[in-house]
Amino acid sequence: MTIAVSHEFSWESDQIGTKSMNHFYPGMGATNEMYGGPWRELSDSEFHDWPKSKGETSIGELAQRLILEQGIRKGDTVIGTSLGGIVACEIANQIDLEKLVLIGSAVCQEEISRLLKRLHPLIDFAPLQFIRLSAGSLPSDLSGMFSRSDPEFIRNMCKAIFRWEGLKVGVKLQRIHGKHDRVIPLPEGVSSPIAGGHLIVMTHAAECIAQLVSHDD
Repeated sequence: MTIAVSHEFSWESDQIGTKSMNHFYPGMGATNEMYGGPWRELSDSEFHDWPKSKGETSIGELAQRLILEQGIRKGDTVIGTSLGGIVACEIANQIDLEKLVLIGSAVCQEEISRLLKRLHPLIDFAPLQFIRLSAGSLPSDLSGMFSRSDPEFIRNMCKAIFRWEGLKVGVKLQRIHGKHDRVIPLPEGVSSPIAGGHLIVMTHAAECIAQLVSHDD
């Protein structure tokens, strides 16, 4: 896959006659509104919401459902922030992706803050309060995302994260991460961390996109 930049950002497949798609997934409790403004200039991209829970209790079950219902195919690229990146890793475990991009996310549960790991058993009592703690500071114009969250989905996925076995396959991987992320502290090996926190996908969108499109130049 090559990434071409002209008057708008554009991703095109190397395969003649076949375009690969770029699937974007938000954080837990969030919607595709996380990817606003300049993100929408990326071509051949779909910005997904989380589906209403059908009782999935594992990251694997959710990934399998997304592959089937949202048409993720071999050779596509999957991009995710926070929970979205974790699910993207599991999609990569199940299907041969062109590329996997994690924005403020983790390749295994051990990379997640120890504080959240200790607190996650409380999710049954206060799912929305817990997810606010997990997200950190949210821009006020997007705070309404939480009011539309599915509490069952949040509870199930929060528990599932700490049972997840992590990324198991070799895949072309790009990591974009904030220096000051307290939810998923800066992992080793991130080459150009951004001077932001857990929500760089919103607070530093232009910088994230610049790294994304330059990575394959």
